Amino acid sequence: MNDQSKTIAIVSYITLLGWIIALIMRQSERPQSEIARFHLRQALGINLIAFALSSVQYFLSVLYLGFFGGILGFAVFILWLMGLLAAIQGRFRYIPFVGRWFDETFNFIH
Repeated sequence: MNDQSKTIAIVSYITLLGWIIALIMRQSERPQSEIARFHLRQALGINLIAFALSSVQYFLSVLYLGFFGGILGFAVFILWLMGLLAAIQGRFRYIPFVGRWFDETFNFIH
């Protein structure tokens, strides 16, 4: 694994904008690395879950159940952190519970 592949993997976890930048960086990478592709898929899944969770947190707060939304947000943060640490270490490590599904679902990312 080269430095550019590792950089792409790490940047993909830094917000949706970072994911887009990492995707553009990967398009110009030669040869294209598997580690960057793997982490782009994992990070996209985490970003989409975080986006969906923001709506759930809103509804929970309207119902005065914001505490449960906070717990869900913390769980997503832990999953994000696990993915980021795997990228920093240069490892292929699926995010628990949903990582394999992300890899299969987002197979359009080449």
